[in-house]
Amino acid sequence: MAGVGAGRGRKRVPMDPADRAVVQRQKRMIKNRESAARSRDRKQAYVTELESQVTQLEEEQAQLLREQEEQNQKRLKELMEKAVPVIRKRPLQDLRRTNSM
Repeated sequence: MAGVGAGRGRKRVPMDPADRAVVQRQKRMIKNRESAARSRDRKQAYVTELESQVTQLEEEQAQLLREQEEQNQKRLKELMEKAVPVIRKRPLQDLRRTNSM
């Protein structure tokens, strides 16, 4: 009953220690290249994510600055509306006196 895989496979040819070292070195180099490629991919994904965050934050900052400017203009308008009646209530001679100083 000699079937496939009955234990009589091909025997390994003993490898010269120098050849074995070369093969191991090549395997390490291949693994290192693959690891470096994965590391570069991770770094690129990280940088892309950071760039996306920067863009989003810049847009948010611009929006907040616009809102702040609108609030400042609104506040200035309110202050001017309150200040004008006070100036008009003052007597005319008080206004002249302050202007001449």
